[in-house]
Amino acid sequence: MANLPQILAYGVILGVFYGLVTIGLSLLFGVMKYLNIAHGSFMMIGGYACYWLFTLWGLDPVLSIPLVMVLMFLVGVLLYRLLFSTLSKVSEERRINSSLIMAFGLILILDNSAIALWTTNTKFLRTSYSDTTFNVQGILIPLTGLIIMGVTILAIFGLYLFLSRTYLGKSIRAAAQDWEAASLLGVNIDRTYMICCGISIALAGLAGTCFTLWYPLGPTYGMPWVTYAMVIMVLAGMGNIKEVFIAGLIISVVEQVSSVVIGSQYRGIASLGMFLLILVFRPQGLFKK
Repeated sequence: MANLPQILAYGVILGVFYGLVTIGLSLLFGVMKYLNIAHGSFMMIGGYACYWLFTLWGLDPVLSIPLVMVLMFLVGVLLYRLLFSTLSKVSEERRINSSLIMAFGLILILDNSAIALWTTNTKFLRTSYSDTTFNVQGILIPLTGLIIMGVTILAIFGLYLFLSRTYLGKSIRAAAQDWEAASLLGVNIDRTYMICCGISIALAGLAGTCFTLWYPLGPTYGMPWVTYAMVIMVLAGMGNIKEVFIAGLIISVVEQVSSVVIGSQYRGIASLGMFLLILVFRPQGLFKK
């Protein structure tokens, strides 16, 4: 119990990162009803792009974020044009089922492409500040954790301004509520969906860049994180965007506390057990109205 403040501090940082991993997936589902379970693989590709920029050109991971996000945005636009655009006018049920099947194929393509390009060896990205920590009232706060939190807050604030203050952002919100009515009112649904898909993949790239600051990188490391994202998205309510950070904090704190109470090897069981209880008693999610 003496280490509880330290554990909770790490839980908050990890919970914010969970939210960052989830928000792109939740945005795509909330607006387009596409269940892109290849989100973790795109996150992994973003991490490798950051790794390449760091090892080949010496570009700091934080400074590489704009480049990675632009690159992944273009990948998202291309993904929509080549694949997801075929589903833009079908029913929501068919969108979910078809996008799920497409995403399985994307996972195989992306993971095997990563193996061909970067091999199966685990990559480590070490910067001059990787081991830097701050002592705040006896609680050790890693600098990389503060960077992840800062980047996440900026990204979410920027996304909020885009969705609430711009015409295109309002078009995305309108398409999320009723794409047929929005189309009748003059919203270009095809362009709106394309931009939304690009933003979702760009956010996956941002999460992948932050991932390299804390974790080793491998070609199959995306799937565990998309599993977390799915759990958090269900906990927040399918399609809810703002609430994913609260859900991420809940999952993270539960895991951190359970690692002390019942052992670190059972931390995943605690969060999964809570997930199953929510599915049984409140399948619409904790925050779904």
